[in-house]
Amino acid sequence: MHRRSLLKTIATIAASTGLVAASKANEQSNGSPLTPAGKKPQGKQFIEAADGTSLFFRDWGAGAPIVFLSSLGSSSLQWQYSTVPLSSYGFRCIAYDRRSHGRSSDPGRGYDYDTLAGDLAAVLDQLDLRGVTLVTHSMSGGEAVRYLTLYGSSRVARLVLIAPTLP
Repeated sequence: MHRRSLLKTIATIAASTGLVAASKANEQSNGSPLTPAGKKPQGKQFIEAADGTSLFFRDWGAGAPIVFLSSLGSSSLQWQYSTVPLSSYGFRCIAYDRRSHGRSSDPGRGYDYDTLAGDLAAVLDQLDLRGVTLVTHSMSGGEAVRYLTLYGSSRVARLVLIAPTLP
């Protein structure tokens, strides 16, 4: 799939799920955003997983959080053509590198769905994200589904599965 097509698909999904309306309502209410102002990590680019693995993440914008999970063999750069424009529309876009991918450390273990779901839990917990839309591609769909089965949906509002490969 071409990157432009992927961006159009994500924008269509976001619009159809009411994300744009929710973000605008949040701006107009002058209430506290989903992530408290000033709590966004400044200069911090790594999150520590439960086993000590360092997970590199990218964080753009402010507003309703969208977390992007890459396909196997890809890094958070996979999402740059989606995250940059969406952040300009008032969303907080977070993408992280799976263990041993991109800038994350390579512990030589933990490549099972339970551990990868734990890595996602570490990202959501340490960034204190709530009302999250998870956008997944390929194998990361399995990570998101496993996260929901192990940790529940208290932090997740929506799940977008793009070309999923589920266990």
